[in-house]
Amino acid sequence: MKKISLLSISLIVLMAFSMPQLVQVTHAATPVKIGLLAPKTGSLGSLGLSFENGAKLAVSDLNKKQSTYTFSLVTQDTKTTPTGAKDAIAALATAGVSGIVGAAASSSTLSALPVAVANKIPMISYASTSPSLTTAADSGYLWRVVPSDTYQGQADASLAKHFNLHNVAVIGLNDAYGQGLINAFTTAFKAQNSTNNITTTQAYDQATQKDFSSQVTNIKNSKPDGIFMVSFVTDGSAILNELKKQGVYVPIMGTDGIGTSSMFKNPGVNDSMNGVVGSAPGVTGTPTFNAEYKKAYNVDPTIFVAEAYDAATIIGDAVIKAQSTVGADVNAQIKTVGTNFQGASGTITFDTNGDVSKASYDIWQVQTTGGKASLVTIGSWKSDTLTLNSTKLATTAPIFVGKAPSPFNFLFFLVGFGVLVVLYKKRKLLNL
Repeated sequence: MKKISLLSISLIVLMAFSMPQLVQVTHAATPVKIGLLAPKTGSLGSLGLSFENGAKLAVSDLNKKQSTYTFSLVTQDTKTTPTGAKDAIAALATAGVSGIVGAAASSSTLSALPVAVANKIPMISYASTSPSLTTAADSGYLWRVVPSDTYQGQADASLAKHFNLHNVAVIGLNDAYGQGLINAFTTAFKAQNSTNNITTTQAYDQATQKDFSSQVTNIKNSKPDGIFMVSFVTDGSAILNELKKQGVYVPIMGTDGIGTSSMFKNPGVNDSMNGVVGSAPGVTGTPTFNAEYKKAYNVDPTIFVAEAYDAATIIGDAVIKAQSTVGADVNAQIKTVGTNFQGASGTITFDTNGDVSKASYDIWQVQTTGGKASLVTIGSWKSDTLTLNSTKLATTAPIFVGKAPSPFNFLFFLVGFGVLVVLYKKRKLLNL
């Protein structure tokens, strides 16, 4: 074996260092901002955090399933007002978001929409249900994962028919959500029977009105056999309390705006809402989502939380499919992603207007036991058919009985029982 000279070794070392080095390059994940328009304050303020938590959970899951992008959530408070929503979306546009989850209230979504269109940023609402969104001038940038209230009005009219109501008083928000749903209900209700009548329609501005005594007096004087209300949490609580105060005891039908346990945090509502029934799209998510949400936040998801999760997920998936963070590119992929999308709130397929193509509603009722109220799902409405579980529907509440519970009922029971005891003892003494 020949010995390798010192010169040969030196040449080998020199060649090794002069050859191109193979370096493994690790590309950093591309940051992506998803915006959220949430009502952290205002009449829907009690629900804002739960919507935010739903979107946060989606962002977390998006980051777990891929490493190309790092998603983050940027939240702005709409204050449940059109002006607040406009300011909030302007802040999101400045922050450079690729898509926006929201808004919640229909009036907030419509107010924010022109800013989204001008900046070519897609919006996917998780709770805006007004029929006016279908035909809004959105240039294709507005989507929603909840059905139009055109269907919910039909569902609520079916409830009125079930309870044999023919003269219904209406009270609701004087905005896109309130008036859109009131019109949908009125149309469907009158179409059911030529004798059906709206005894009065009371509209109000939820941002400014706190006292509803005059509206409730008008409702009482119209002598309805039922009431249909389209309200949010704060104003809805005040209306229900005033109805009880003025002794208006007729069946009350509500919508998703009050179909939440957040109502029960307001004084008096546990009693005044007892027996109220209503409809709501997507009250509960899939069992898998509900379990994941509870594990993350140690509480069950409220209404529209699963929808907020789905809206954020669709935006994230559209970013991944587009391989771009530019809003216009993301928007171009939403229709594809949102076709037969298996979401936390169910299967989602967008139509040409950006609406979901199918509508189904849970029917809920507030039932109070021992002074503690809870929301109970008592049925559903789907494909023009109302299905109620008669064993779950409670009709013993004052609004169904038609009169206030008497505080003397228990006293009368005690007196009657005492009389029976006395008579029994007297009979024993007389050996009868």
